Amino acid sequence: MITHLSHASSAVDGGIATAVADLRTAQLAAGLSPAWCTADQHQPWHRDRCLYEAVGATAPQLVHVHGLWRSPTRIATRLDAAGLPLVIAPHGMLDPGALAISRRKKQLVWRLWERRALTSGRCLHALCAAEAKAIRAVLPRVPIAVIPNGVALPQVSDAASPPAPPWAGAIPSGESVLLFLGRFHRKKGLEPLLSAWQAVAPAAARHRFWLALVGYGDEGALALRVAQAQERGELQRVRVLGPVFGAQKAAVLAAATAFVLPSFSEGLPMAALEAMAHKLPCLLSAACNLPEAFHVE
Repeated sequence: MITHLSHASSAVDGGIATAVADLRTAQLAAGLSPAWCTADQHQPWHRDRCLYEAVGATAPQLVHVHGLWRSPTRIATRLDAAGLPLVIAPHGMLDPGALAISRRKKQLVWRLWERRALTSGRCLHALCAAEAKAIRAVLPRVPIAVIPNGVALPQVSDAASPPAPPWAGAIPSGESVLLFLGRFHRKKGLEPLLSAWQAVAPAAARHRFWLALVGYGDEGALALRVAQAQERGELQRVRVLGPVFGAQKAAVLAAATAFVLPSFSEGLPMAALEAMAHKLPCLLSAACNLPEAFHVE
């Protein structure tokens, strides 16, 4: 029995939730019976105790911990002391760019429990060679396995027509769409993206391109930023839209013309992998850790 342990199974945990869901699907297809325990199912004031008990109730032979700085790693040393082997996946959270966010808080947590938690694992799971290097910089002696995220290739649907993308009616039919899909977080490079888009506004209009920002997580700050710019006559061919999941996310990827992710820090971004699976041309920063996307035969 494998038990996955993360903060949440919903979009609140970003790409981690998608990665774990896809990994469980693959393990089920392989005949395994993985469990999944999430911290957000328990009230904050007794979350660590309840999460520890929930993991124990699954009787795991291996616990795969996903993400850092929260309850899953706070209970890692207790799980190790109980004799449960741990594999811990930081999901990019030890990369320099990620460590720079809330640096002082993370330095304190590192000293209190995070370092001990990570060294209690039998192995750390890196998503790419760049992440393995970042882990090695702060934990020079831990065993590391590099195992990338994977995504399922889109299936040909028998449905008469896919759901309409969320920009239907807001972007004229027949126009091209450059898609950003994911969390609206500063590490995703959205401010430089908007500045670059404004700089090429005449070319975007000439080639009938729009920028669609599809996501969540900033309580409307990005939508307000774009609306204020549009009142000044800027960013006219930009639309900010809410999150999409399941069939609607597949419809968004199918309807887009190209994909963009100019992140400052990533583990191995699920959105970029999904865009590639849909055969979209991708405009990525080096921090997306997909050097294969830059390789030309």
